[in-house]
Amino acid sequence: MNNTPETPVPVPAHIPEHLVRDFDLWAELTAQGENAYTWAAELHQTTPPVFWIPRLGFLPGIWVPRRAEDLRCILQDPQTFSGVGLTPYALLLGESWRLAPLEIDPPEHAKYRALLNPLFTPKKIEALEQNIRQLANQLIDEVQDAGRCDFNEAFAKPFPTLIFLTLMGWPLEDRPLFQHRTRTLIKSVDLQTVTENARAITTWIRNHIAERRANPGDDFTSYLLTSEIDGRPLTDDEMLGINFLIFIAGLDTVTCCLDLFFRHLARHPEQQVQLRDNPELIGDAVEELLRSYSIVNMRRTVTCDVQIGDVLMKKGDTVLISTELANLDPEVFDQAGKVDFQRSAGASPHMAFSYGVHRCVGSHLARRELCIAMELWLQRLPSLRIADNSTPKFNAFGVFGMEDLHLQWDEPDATAIFSQSAAVGA
Repeated sequence: MNNTPETPVPVPAHIPEHLVRDFDLWAELTAQGENAYTWAAELHQTTPPVFWIPRLGFLPGIWVPRRAEDLRCILQDPQTFSGVGLTPYALLLGESWRLAPLEIDPPEHAKYRALLNPLFTPKKIEALEQNIRQLANQLIDEVQDAGRCDFNEAFAKPFPTLIFLTLMGWPLEDRPLFQHRTRTLIKSVDLQTVTENARAITTWIRNHIAERRANPGDDFTSYLLTSEIDGRPLTDDEMLGINFLIFIAGLDTVTCCLDLFFRHLARHPEQQVQLRDNPELIGDAVEELLRSYSIVNMRRTVTCDVQIGDVLMKKGDTVLISTELANLDPEVFDQAGKVDFQRSAGASPHMAFSYGVHRCVGSHLARRELCIAMELWLQRLPSLRIADNSTPKFNAFGVFGMEDLHLQWDEPDATAIFSQSAAVGA
């Protein structure tokens, strides 16, 4: 049963009353729609440095530190703030496997992370450059003459998903199934729906592992089957946990970024002009948009009583790691709510890809995809805008993103778009 605002949630006795904010952060952000990140930025002015909320989707009460400094300290201290057992999927199925390496703390974490690092090196991503560009151009070809598109369905979903499935060596024809299962799993607030999708994903992964045991190939799962931890093969649970993590982490995050980034560009035609006139800024623009529209929230369990600022967190409490709050912190970023593509010079690094040992292993791939997508859309199409008679919808449950994002543009005008030969790769 889901907690709702009408269902009072008891506040643990050790939580000071003045630190309680009686709202569901994800529900509030979703209700704010396109104003969500402005509302999040205002929390830095209206809430204590650390506050407590009684619910987060279908999850129970949780501490919310909003300052980047505190969040970095938490992520750098996995002994005190553990990531073990904080996704519900195995528990919902009555099982005990872990999403490795996400739910494994140091020092064991490094052993599992070492299995993934070779797959996402800059050199490996560079080798995909031609495939990434070819796919982006192909998808743009399919909508260019129509003058409008459902950006989510036409580009934001298929583009990163097909690239990722190619990298993993997983069947491209299963793309719609992968997308549906992953998005429903992450976005749903209904426990039965989450459980059904978790079961469907684990069934697919187990079947794929069994098939690759019988018929090894040149894919990620076959690679894991030949890998070792501490001189031994991976267990069935380890195989499942790593594949499950890759499944959900690789198939939705870039999609959400693309939707948010292109929604922003569609609302700010002057910044489209800035990038068309200065394509060398596209890499900086991607970094600023990653900061301004961060999408990932993580949780940690407190392993012993600990003081964070003026707040005493007790053993067993959970803590929200909000990358959007960290990246909108006015103590770190001047005019944090403003999107400035020239901010990068001398700016503090953002936390969109998390921080510390659990920093996103796929960040090189994500950056490349985002830069190429932005470069080619701005190069090939005139000024983008939100399509007539449509309203984008923001969803903050799980991984933040847009829904119903329809874009529109006028007939291409070669004089208004910088040429292929003038375009500079980000």
